Amino acid sequence: MSEAWQRLKPDIPLPEERVSPGEETMGEVLNRLAFQDVYHMVEEDGKQYFPRLNARGDVEIVIVYDDIDAFGEQAEAKVYLDFTRYKQNWIAVLWVVTDPEEPLGYPLLFDAVDDTMRYMAVRFLEQNAVWVHYTAQADSGLIHLYSEAISFPVTEKEKATTLLLEAYHYDPGEEEDEGMPEKTAPGRELSFERLSEKGFSFYFDYRLMENRFGEEGAREQAMGAMYRALWMMRRHPNPQAREAEILLWVGEKVGKNRAGEETRLLVVTMTPQLLDVYQIVNLSELEANPLATMLMSLTEYQKLEEEYPLQQGYIPIAGYENGTLLHIEWDERSFKRLADAYAGEWPGHQTNPYQTIADA
Repeated sequence: MSEAWQRLKPDIPLPEERVSPGEETMGEVLNRLAFQDVYHMVEEDGKQYFPRLNARGDVEIVIVYDDIDAFGEQAEAKVYLDFTRYKQNWIAVLWVVTDPEEPLGYPLLFDAVDDTMRYMAVRFLEQNAVWVHYTAQADSGLIHLYSEAISFPVTEKEKATTLLLEAYHYDPGEEEDEGMPEKTAPGRELSFERLSEKGFSFYFDYRLMENRFGEEGAREQAMGAMYRALWMMRRHPNPQAREAEILLWVGEKVGKNRAGEETRLLVVTMTPQLLDVYQIVNLSELEANPLATMLMSLTEYQKLEEEYPLQQGYIPIAGYENGTLLHIEWDERSFKRLADAYAGEWPGHQTNPYQTIADA
């Protein structure tokens, strides 16, 4: 083990008496006391997949399905790992593949600045195998359905190690290649057809995000999640997904969160819906879309809506075209295009949400 690698692994207290699912729990409801950390992640934080540390100091992965039938479709899946990073975050993506055209990706985020998460990332790579525990929700609790150990080749481990070291030594003051080709385009070049498409809107409790991370940190959380989702699209096994073109819109609203409290809501909308690409028949199958998987995993996620973002007054700030991240710039001429697009789609509306900006 290199000296740099030894410095990377911090000393942390291990969670005493934290057990792992095993043969004795297979087919049974997980005990709430023994697996209170798992129940907290699912019921309090709303997580559907996450890494956890057991009492031995080993990292394992828990995936939660809505019900047993949902898992049945994945029972014969092939599973493999892929790695990337975003700034100081090291990311392991667990791909679950039953049909090469419709793989499911579960991105696991490890913040290299945080001692516990960095320890988990190091252990992830030190272990000969990582156990994945599949569970399903039921009225009585979480049912342990199945577990399997997955490993990855030495070459992949070397690549993942390099990425983890880069995440640990990340310097926000230095420019760097984030791993995805990027280009910039003015908003006025977007066609009316693309601006008028229907999309999926993901709602977040923005006030909660700001309380947790601060104003700048909240924006970073949202943008980071979008970037990681686009990276997953670029690495998606389905060529249709890799070659897709999408726009990402953002907006803010005042509304109620899941607790019924009035709050500021951040909205991220993806257009178009790409139902044909991911073969989505109903919204319960939306997890096939990497953007949905990533955004819906955030603690502050509240709800999903089908909307026309142009009608709501949102602004497209980024896009994805054939593996390239698109940054969209906005000036008066570009906002006028949004105003014209809105007027063309909804000519009877007296208020145009973009007109004031375009006239500024």
